[in-house]
Amino acid sequence: MTIIDLSGEIPADAFDPVLDAWHAREWTSRPGFLQVEGWVAQAVAISGLAGWVLRRPLSDEALYGTGESFIGLNLRGRERILINRETNGAGRVDLAYLNVPFLWSDAGWGLLVDTGAPVFMDLSDDATIVIVDPDPSVRTFAGTPREMLGEYALATGRVPDDWPDWAFGTWMSRATYINADELHAVVDDLQQADCPIDVIHVDAWMTGNVFRDFTTNWEVDRQRFPQGWTESLRAKGVRTSMWLNPFIKAGTALADDLHSRGLLLRTTSGEPATTCDRDYRHLVDFTNPAAVAWWQDTIRALLASDAPDALKLDFAEEVPPDAVCFDGRPALLIRNSYAAMYQRATREVADLPFFCRSGSVGSQVAPCHWVGDTPATWEGMAGALAACLSVSASGFGLVTSDGGGFHSTGTSRIPATLLDGGEAAFTAEVEPELYCRWAQLAALSPVTRFHGLGMREPTAYPEPWRSAAITALQMRRGLLPDLRRALVQARETGLPVMRPMALMTEDPQGRRADEQYFLGDDMLVGPILRRGGRARVWLPEGGWEPLLGSPVMSGSVGWVDVECGPEDYPAFRRV
Repeated sequence: MTIIDLSGEIPADAFDPVLDAWHAREWTSRPGFLQVEGWVAQAVAISGLAGWVLRRPLSDEALYGTGESFIGLNLRGRERILINRETNGAGRVDLAYLNVPFLWSDAGWGLLVDTGAPVFMDLSDDATIVIVDPDPSVRTFAGTPREMLGEYALATGRVPDDWPDWAFGTWMSRATYINADELHAVVDDLQQADCPIDVIHVDAWMTGNVFRDFTTNWEVDRQRFPQGWTESLRAKGVRTSMWLNPFIKAGTALADDLHSRGLLLRTTSGEPATTCDRDYRHLVDFTNPAAVAWWQDTIRALLASDAPDALKLDFAEEVPPDAVCFDGRPALLIRNSYAAMYQRATREVADLPFFCRSGSVGSQVAPCHWVGDTPATWEGMAGALAACLSVSASGFGLVTSDGGGFHSTGTSRIPATLLDGGEAAFTAEVEPELYCRWAQLAALSPVTRFHGLGMREPTAYPEPWRSAAITALQMRRGLLPDLRRALVQARETGLPVMRPMALMTEDPQGRRADEQYFLGDDMLVGPILRRGGRARVWLPEGGWEPLLGSPVMSGSVGWVDVECGPEDYPAFRRV
């Protein structure tokens, strides 16, 4: 079974008519009126679907927002297809798991299209926005970037500040740990090495589901995870996180039961719909209150039986556009907002920290998102950073990535025989220098988390990279007051914890330093994204003392070249 599509091509699916219309710019006028300050609006039909086109001229300005982008922060000169897709984040196509039609300019204007439907943007010579929704809610903003992010938060939801202290620690994960004994062995190994470990996460922990079908099976395998397994880890000072998805496996008694009760998205002929990319995955219909109630009862039962400390809400992309919702709407109109429905239904009954992959307008209340299955390559790490920064610039307070990268060439497939006692395929397959630099980046991110198809524990890697990664995670512990303060600011002001330079300086050069960021108000990070330990950092005014061994920087404003040994990293605190 192929876990991830490495081709970098846009797969064909039911969106083809809409995509074709966009690429050919084939839409026709229809009657309608929409007034948007600063924009010319035109009612159109797109492949038989009612929608709108908005246009405005652009000057010499930078553009930000729109959710994830793996190929860069400044959107000027680009086309964006805002359709939630399961993608690998390699940067070869500008597709994303999390799309937010919130666009802002450093010239002082912003635009929010509050819709769950696809949105297309051509941001080259002029701005052209195509909305595949007959009745979108459109709002404009004006002011500084900070002011516009604050207005966006007021309009769509504030980032909660109830993220506990332990969740700012180190999250360790692998796809996947096979049983509770393995979890204990990993925790013991890390603690013996004095490597921080605060949370351990288990993907695919349920019966018969170690990456066989990516569907929910609600019966826990008690041979692998006996009753009380989470309590035994908490006794060692380690919290647990568990994996969820909104899919029901086709052909099962559960699927038949839910379909008979009208709790699944359905086709126009009345059959249960499947996701765009897998014909064996049905979707819970979160537009149906009865389906929400069933889901929430199920989550309550899970919390009562296994008592996890956190949840990972995976997937929720690839909603079939030709399906029909309980309320009669075509599922095209909830393609992107389905994720927010899934997250909201879970959060209403699970008073736990949880993090999500997909999302749209308002999903920042989740409260944490990670940027999906990025490759374990230098390009993949650079793409993960770009995605984290673009999500942050879109109003999301807490973001993170798969520390070490999700997959490499050797681990793009996982044998389904693992659960049946086959030989484990997990190795420390990431290039050691890359692993260490990603670990240092993770330690200086809003949330520090490792995950991948291979081994992602620092103790699996050789010296000097092993010790350097552990040192970075130890340093992380001292940042808790700063991170807590930044999260409170995120709730109060809409300013993210990871802050792109466009939010932090008025200097034109500094604003376009897109491969660095502030963490909170006073920590400046210039990640090492290439072999050799060299980085180029744009320094604002003031004095800067090192967080991880780099030299003290002061007395200069502008670009500085930094060379770092294994334990050094271009991260500074304002003096």
